[in-house]
Formats: sequence, structure tokens, C-alpha cells
Amino acid sequence: MRSKTQSGSQQGPFPEGPVRTCMGCGAKKAQGELTRVALDPEGEVVVDRERRLPGRGAYLCGAGCMTAALKRKAFGRAFRGKAGKVDPLKLGQAWEPGSRS
Repeated sequence: MRSKTQSGSQQGPFPEGPVRTCMGCGAKKAQGELTRVALDPEGEVVVDRERRLPGRGAYLCGAGCMTAALKRKAFGRAFRGKAGKVDPLKLGQAWEPGSRS
């Protein structure tokens, strides 16, 4: 039997700190391992490198998960229908070698 923490929940394989779900593949990972995307003031989906844009954010593992999220139309659900046009080329630049993450 697993031991319980003081709060009463069982310890799992997740790291300490915030855990987020990738909207492309559904994997649960530490917040720092995922790339946050958010809506800019014009309603366009952009990569939020500093994690400071206001409002709802969504998380992706990488470029492959971005493609899966586009196929599943996950951006519209993640941003509750407020997401404007999603530019995959612009978002894909976040995972190119040499880009700051």
C-alpha cells in the first residue's frame, strides 16, 4: 500500500509543483517542461515564452503535439472559442533550433 502525504492524497509519478496537460497528446508534465501558448490582445494564438500574458493559457510538448492539437481543433476548446486564426508556421518557430524557449 502506498503511503499518503499529509494532505491525504497519494504520491504519484508527478514532480512537485504545477502539473499541466499537453493539449496535443494529453501527457501530464511539469509546467516548466511544456511550452505555454496564449492569446495576444488581438486574439491570435502566440507562444508565451515568459508565461506572463494575461488570460487562459494552454500547453504543448512540441511541434508534433501542435499538429495533433490543430487536427483535434483543441485551440478553440482550450481558449473557449475566443482563439482567432492559428498560424502553425509562427507557432512552430518556438521549437526550431536556436529559438529561445
